[in-house]
Amino acid sequence: MFIPYKKNKGYKIPVIFEFGQQNTRVGYAGTDGPEVVLPSDLLMDSEGNMKFIEQNSTYQPVGFDVKNILLGGQIVDFDIWKEYVEHILNNLLFQERHFPFFFVENGNVKKETRNKIIEMLFEEIDVSSVFFHKNTMLAQYIVGKDNVLVVDCGASHTTITPILDGNVIEKGILRSDIGGEYITNKLYEIWKQQGLAFSRFKNYSQLSPSLQMYGDLEIVREIKHQCVKLYDQPIENLKFNPTVDNQAYELPDQTKLLISEEMYKYPEFLYEPTENFEGLDKALETSLEKIDSDYRKELVQNVILIGGASCTVNMVERFQRTINNLKIFGLSSRSKVQTLPKFFDRQHASWLGASIVASSQIYDQWTLNKSDYDEHGSSLIEKKMFY
Repeated sequence: MFIPYKKNKGYKIPVIFEFGQQNTRVGYAGTDGPEVVLPSDLLMDSEGNMKFIEQNSTYQPVGFDVKNILLGGQIVDFDIWKEYVEHILNNLLFQERHFPFFFVENGNVKKETRNKIIEMLFEEIDVSSVFFHKNTMLAQYIVGKDNVLVVDCGASHTTITPILDGNVIEKGILRSDIGGEYITNKLYEIWKQQGLAFSRFKNYSQLSPSLQMYGDLEIVREIKHQCVKLYDQPIENLKFNPTVDNQAYELPDQTKLLISEEMYKYPEFLYEPTENFEGLDKALETSLEKIDSDYRKELVQNVILIGGASCTVNMVERFQRTINNLKIFGLSSRSKVQTLPKFFDRQHASWLGASIVASSQIYDQWTLNKSDYDEHGSSLIEKKMFY
């Protein structure tokens, strides 16, 4: 745990929000993990009434559709986003207002969106200050290094980000829309075609198609986390024996699902070339080739692997082999992939980095406070946030 620097008796600990496509993470600076992790989905009926998903309930409300607070990583309905944030503050954190707000920002947030968020935070949610920090940079604070190559395998994306002297090198960033949820959806498609029933909701037949699918995918994710794994080398080298290489999983209706070749096949999407991404091994090499040759050696020896999809069984070992096989240095065999030992920490690495940053003794100097906002407007954040 990190202990935030307290300047006076009226000091309030910053609250850190990280909005992901699958989950939202919220908690206090100085702690070793988010206090609240909840779906970035909510429920809405045809009249615009909203409900929040009860994660542990086996029944869900009839007449509601699932709606995500983000679309492609962007907030598209600020009224819904505001209600979502206020629900967390009022009902989950029981947070008093006029507090410092730390926003962990993904890589493709637009300036106009950022300014609108700041406006709502000050004028409607009543925060005392705001601070924005790009998520890809936050992992470097966990390992305490200025020069790193961050490989983030998240739910909705895979991103490779080189950082030199604490600054993101834009030309070296490579991003793919293939992440953990892509694998989840592929598994769901093939198993659904087999007529399998996944949902844990007892009133399944009464629910909207989107809510039915939400329940189905929850089960598929659980299967993926328990049974799916990467082979430790390219899958074409795999000698698969279906009578031995399989696992059984009992579905909610007590049907036995026998998982065989798909346990290895579908995680390979992270390594296979697509229209916009070369696959992890080639993309890593491409990113490094765009960096000045003087820095390549240090970056390849300081690769950080984070994100929920990085928790796939054998992912670290496979990625280590990928680095060892790099052809552009001849020094890669001396390199070691750095990652966090606990899956929870790996999933929430950006949030943990934010917890460290917001605990700094000079954190207040970086923030945009209410008086700054009143005098200069939201655009001042551009001079204060970390890219």
